Amino acid sequence: MSGGTGDFAGGDPLAALVLSYLDDREIELRPDDPVAESRANTWHYALPAAGFDIGAVAATLEHVFRHLSKRQNGQPGTFYCWYDEQAGQLRCSLTSRPVDRLPFGGRYRPTTDVTEVLLQAASDPRPGAVLWDELTDLQDSAESPQQSPAPFSVWVATIS
Repeated sequence: MSGGTGDFAGGDPLAALVLSYLDDREIELRPDDPVAESRANTWHYALPAAGFDIGAVAATLEHVFRHLSKRQNGQPGTFYCWYDEQAGQLRCSLTSRPVDRLPFGGRYRPTTDVTEVLLQAASDPRPGAVLWDELTDLQDSAESPQQSPAPFSVWVATIS
């Protein structure tokens, strides 16, 4: 489906990878099998060492969303994208779940501004590397309140 839209990615390697999401015909909503849905629909992209064009990747994600919306023929779902800081990867997925029930184990903050997520990825000086000094001990006892990381940003686009 992405054939003929190579110029759409503006020559950016990350945008071209994101655009290839449309080439996978196995990507589909599977509300009766959320595990299979997540496995088939979640893609991850390593950040290029030379950086990436935020505008081109944002436009490509919007383009992918529009095409997925057409492909779903009115079946409701959510296309979403986030930056996995620990892995140093931009990830995107399609789910039959609503925005407030995305399949994350941690807290997240939905946003409709895709550049918010892309700026987070672009500003990571060492994608996929967490320095020992940057690790924080979490106290897990009855004497101290449970600490949890701040919610991370997830770009969401609703298919209806």
